[in-house]
Amino acid sequence: MFVKKVSEISTTFPAVVTSDMTIQEVAHEMRNVVRTSTAVIKNKGRIVGVITDRDLTKRVIAEGVSIDRPISDVMTKSPLTVGPNDLVLTAASLMMQNNIRSLPVVSGHKVHGLITPFDMVQKNRVQAIFLIDTMKRTKTIEKLVELTSERQAIFEALVEGKVRSEIIGQVMAMIYDAYNRRILQIAEEKFGSAPCKYSWIVAGSHARNEIHISSDQDNALIIEDSATEEDLEYFKEMADFVCQSLAKCGFTLCSGHFMASNPKWMQKLNVWKKYYQDWITTPDHNTLLNASVFLETRSIYGEASFCDTLHQHLHKLISQNKNFLSILINDATSVSPPLGIFNNLVLEKGGENSNTLNIKKYAITLVVDLARIYGISVGCTSTNTEERFRFAHKKKVLSEDALKNIIGTYRFICQLRFTHQFEALKNGDEPNSNIDPQSFGSFERTHLKDAFRIISNLQDAAKIKFSGV
Repeated sequence: MFVKKVSEISTTFPAVVTSDMTIQEVAHEMRNVVRTSTAVIKNKGRIVGVITDRDLTKRVIAEGVSIDRPISDVMTKSPLTVGPNDLVLTAASLMMQNNIRSLPVVSGHKVHGLITPFDMVQKNRVQAIFLIDTMKRTKTIEKLVELTSERQAIFEALVEGKVRSEIIGQVMAMIYDAYNRRILQIAEEKFGSAPCKYSWIVAGSHARNEIHISSDQDNALIIEDSATEEDLEYFKEMADFVCQSLAKCGFTLCSGHFMASNPKWMQKLNVWKKYYQDWITTPDHNTLLNASVFLETRSIYGEASFCDTLHQHLHKLISQNKNFLSILINDATSVSPPLGIFNNLVLEKGGENSNTLNIKKYAITLVVDLARIYGISVGCTSTNTEERFRFAHKKKVLSEDALKNIIGTYRFICQLRFTHQFEALKNGDEPNSNIDPQSFGSFERTHLKDAFRIISNLQDAAKIKFSGV
């Protein structure tokens, strides 16, 4: 259902009114004429706002506002909307991220309808929406922990239903976001309101919306520059609580300690700017490791503008330091796909994962690194792997054949990992990214070797294009 178009499930229609109508006139149109909970407000044919029945209760009745005033005084200005051809997943993500219950469906300034949770839940029984809605009403960490089995069931259903890998990643990221936000809200209830503005950001695969069932934590805190030492103590307690609570809910602690509970990644905005300055202007192996995690960030709670400021700072630094890209490509291509000279798969040697193929280290990470480099080279602001490749193609630095090959490869290897994790869960094992090649049929083995060759070829092309090798 998530890959359906919005127009396929949107069956309700909002009232369409003008900005000079009174609040009472709009309420009458909503209640007695169109019988809807939402009105779209236009001015000279352009959409300028929306109002819902809940808004009228909070902004008019509760505040004692005169119903003779124009609706423009109480409407939500510059509203979020979706297009009729957008995916339902896009609409669901917007509603969850912004805590809104309805989205006008528009193209240009033409109103096509309205999409609501009712359309998704009652008519399509979307498990993920049920789960996220349940989380919003959950009062304790213990109750959130109890929902872990439902998250796993959703993952299994998506894999078993052969949903495309990029959709699985986005749905699981949406659920991860919901856990994270609710835990942050519980933390604020526990420790009191934050003493100053802050942004809780996620990084790496979480920021890229490419989550799987065993994804760990990559998060950080950006804190207002005016924060005092006492304020920082508050955030330290809060971050420890949030990271440990996420771990209880099945999101394991990061082995590299790239988490807000690590004081290094719980810093004021000016310190984060200094971090990026050092990483981009004087990169070495350790700083490249840090940069590779935090080159992709996304704010999921708090002051989103802090994260936006960092993004702008990052892109400016990269544009001013052209050598950073060549250093990044040399580092990213230092690992090759595990394909031997006799076309055989090169497996792990020794240790508990001996004779297995680490699909994350030797395939997925290599594609993500290449997407990052191609994206940075053309100033792409998206962090998503596929979107970066598409933008590079649009800017004519990646051919159409190369685009189709690398996206097909990426989806194939992600699907292999998802299937491997699904089988592990069914057998009661811990899901991971280490796959036994003996579990492959000849079809998967052949296509995996083809995938590795495509990755290797794109690595070579990137070296020539971006570092002159």
